[in-house]
Amino acid sequence: MRRLLALPLALLAAAGCGGTASVKLGPAETFNWVAQPLAFSPPPSKWYRQGDNGGGLLGVRFILTGGGGQCISVYAHRQLAERDRREAIARLISRRDSLSGREFLDELSLVRPRSEDPISPRETVTAQAINDAVDRAMRDHFAEQPGFVAADLDAALRAASSYQPTFAELLPHIRLRPERMQEPWRWKIAYERDTTLAGRPAFASDDTLFTPERPLLYREIFWVVNGCAFKAVFQGTAANLPTFAQVVDSIQFPEGADVAAN
Repeated sequence: MRRLLALPLALLAAAGCGGTASVKLGPAETFNWVAQPLAFSPPPSKWYRQGDNGGGLLGVRFILTGGGGQCISVYAHRQLAERDRREAIARLISRRDSLSGREFLDELSLVRPRSEDPISPRETVTAQAINDAVDRAMRDHFAEQPGFVAADLDAALRAASSYQPTFAELLPHIRLRPERMQEPWRWKIAYERDTTLAGRPAFASDDTLFTPERPLLYREIFWVVNGCAFKAVFQGTAANLPTFAQVVDSIQFPEGADVAAN
């Protein structure tokens, strides 16, 4: 990553927008899109809300009324979070005694980790350890050895709990790459940097999005907290950057029950 910068986003936005006055945000809301909760204060009501669940993301988009496509979005990378098999394995362990043999085998097959497009070599090793434990559980189930099945599932859970993706591992998979987009010519990468925002290490990118109507500023900010990846996105004009800055400054990553247990 690049040199760490600690200049608050609000100051960066104000410097680029002539120190535009702040706006009144809504009450803070907490979102449990993935195991790590996220909380922030939404922009004013003239930015109307839409849920967003596509492209491996889960989040909310706030669209400026009459703004010609300007929006502020906050997302969790849901698809990446689902690669974590701890919850699925723990749920199977808790329900095993209530399942029929066929139901158990069906659910056992569902706890296997994804093997395509590995995030890192560490994830590959972890996935192999989980699959090995699942294979043993299947053999011991057919051999009618319930005690061994329990031990196999515990081993699978230990393997899954031993790995948590880092920021460095996830960033190449989540940052904007125009060549990965359907219309790569619409994006122009400008200024990328490591920074600290919302009290956490972050990666920020200030780019341009070319829409049919006009070019728009396109700013993305990424965090990885307890192995979960998040991003905040601004698409709009310089006059509305301070509103985005305030939303970002309100972001918190509270400790949730699932996180506290890990």
